[in-house]
Amino acid sequence: MTEKIAILVDSGSDVPQAVVDANDNIRIVPLTVTIEGQDYQDRVNLTPDEFYTRLQTVSALPLTASPAPEQVTTAVQGLLDEGFTKILGITISSGLSATHQTFRLAAEQFDSDQVVMLDTKSVGIGSGLQAVYASELINQGHSFETVVAKVTASIAKSHVYFYIPTLKYLRAGGRIGRVSGLVGSALKIKPVISCDPEGIYYPITKSRSENKAVAKMVALVAGDFAGQRGRIAVAHGQNPALLAQVSAALQEQTGHAVDYQGDISPSLGVHTGPGLIGVGVQIEA
Repeated sequence: MTEKIAILVDSGSDVPQAVVDANDNIRIVPLTVTIEGQDYQDRVNLTPDEFYTRLQTVSALPLTASPAPEQVTTAVQGLLDEGFTKILGITISSGLSATHQTFRLAAEQFDSDQVVMLDTKSVGIGSGLQAVYASELINQGHSFETVVAKVTASIAKSHVYFYIPTLKYLRAGGRIGRVSGLVGSALKIKPVISCDPEGIYYPITKSRSENKAVAKMVALVAGDFAGQRGRIAVAHGQNPALLAQVSAALQEQTGHAVDYQGDISPSLGVHTGPGLIGVGVQIEA
């Protein structure tokens, strides 16, 4: 029987909209963002622009919640009912969110040969690029087993970086991870953070200015991408000018035009604040 493979991702993975629009086998399960007591579905009835604008005037920091288990179960069953025979779930890091656990528990209700959930140990566009890679492999006609193996191998080789103008949102939201050593008198530090092999935030560089921080981030990406095949994507939290600057610098330093540009989802922006830039580097297996 010919395999018909679907991809199921969470909204925190920031899969480029162009990829979602071009592939009818990709489904997104939204996280919930609560702003001043009102629940919103990430990217469904709360756009990134709306979110970042409101974030600057709210009286209390918004909250996020992983999808409910029944949301994921319903999404999986819906794909099976549509005729898909295999489902690959791709989620943000289990070290930063309960989302992967929710996806995994949902998968346990189905045949393990039919539904597989992968933890990217990444977040935002870093996670989303694995869905892009999976989609391209599927479109090339690879088997489900091969797609799972190649994406799993790519996860171990890929990276995500975020330039964050201020640490106050990470601190307030409890997602400080191993960045905690910078908090205190160091709130003026301009860090670039990444996810370690366990998928937990840690500071990879520290600078006193935005320009220096961005230059270090671009250099890190250039080092990762040298001699490799893969994809580079840049996403922003309501900072289009810096998005353009970073994209141009990346092309100059890597010789590879940025593959995708996009917005950082509200579910991630809650913990990072406005103005940030994220760069995902996906290395092919």
